[in-house]
This record gives sequence, C-alpha cells and structure tokens, in this order.
Amino acid sequence: MSKTLTDNGPGSPPARPGSGAGPNGPDQAPPARRFTFGKISQVMNGIGTIWVFILLVIINLDIGGRAIFNRPIRGVPEIVSMSIVALVFMQIAHTLRVGRLTRSDLMTNWLMRTRPRLGHFFEGVHHLVGSILFTVLFWASLPMFTKAWTISEYVGAEGDFKAPLWPVKLIVLIGCVAGGIQFLIISGQGFIRAFTKTENGNEP
Repeated sequence: MSKTLTDNGPGSPPARPGSGAGPNGPDQAPPARRFTFGKISQVMNGIGTIWVFILLVIINLDIGGRAIFNRPIRGVPEIVSMSIVALVFMQIAHTLRVGRLTRSDLMTNWLMRTRPRLGHFFEGVHHLVGSILFTVLFWASLPMFTKAWTISEYVGAEGDFKAPLWPVKLIVLIGCVAGGIQFLIISGQGFIRAFTKTENGNEP
C-alpha cells in the first residue's frame, strides 16, 4: 500500500515557492518592509554620526599640519562652527525618538507611578508644546535660509576660504520639520494612552 506525503518530513525536499507550504500561505509573497518616519530619523542620525567622524579627522589633520609642518588646513574653524549647528538639527529627531533628549522628568516619573493616565496626558501636552516650538523655529529660520540663498551668503574671506551658508540653513529647516513631527508622534501616543482604558477598566 502506498502512502502519500502531505508535509515535509526529515529528508524530504523543500516546498517549492507558491506551493502553499511556506509560512505565508499559498502564492503569497513575503510582507513588504514598511517605510516609516523612524527610518528617516535613523538615516539622518547615521549621516550625522559619519559627519562627526569626518570632523574628527579634519581637526586632527589640521592640528598635525599646524604642529609638524606649520601648514594648517584652511577653513577648519569655519567648518567646525557651521557643523555644530547642523549636527544638532540633523540628529535631534532620533535623539528624541530614543528618549535621550535632555529633560527634567521628576514630576512625570512620579505621575507615571501614581496616576499613569494623568502622567501620559502631561506627556502628550509636553510633546505637543515641543512640536509647536519647532514649528515657530521653522518659520523664524525660513527667512534666514531665503536670505542666505538669495545673496549667496558665505563664511570665510575672499582669497582664503569661502563656504556657503545656505546648506546649514537648509539642514536647520529639515531638522525643525523632523523634530516637530517626532514631537507630534510622541504627543499622539501619550494622549492615546491617557484616554485608553485597559481590558479590566483600570488605568493603563
């Protein structure tokens, strides 16, 4: 009497794609990767990290050239001063997302222990105010970018070193948008937790 194999036992050949034996069912492709705002902030943070490493190399080369050959690299102070501002806005969204932005949370932690729903509500208000402040900062920085772009504003001196300012101003605007969105996301999460009850009706 013959026996028909219905599954893949030890030593059996693997199931063919589309045969229905895979984890996703018959003729189903693997789930597509979602493109989220968190990935955007991770990319921005990664670029900022690489930028920091490049700055360290430039600074050390400048120090070595100045001390050994008496030939410093032109424009290093200007590059560093502009980069500090750009790096802050490049990485602020990811810093906020992973909870490493400097803050005073003594009262919030107390509320989270004693009245969690009220604590989540104040978390939502706190981050909503942060989103509003970043919106104000964006509109305050927009004329500065427009001016730097229009008149070709630069740092340095003619005949020595010149660097345009508009890329830094643009990064500030992008960072304001990213930071404002991240503040808004965390604010929404706080309000959802504040007004959502658990299955037994108690506070979350």
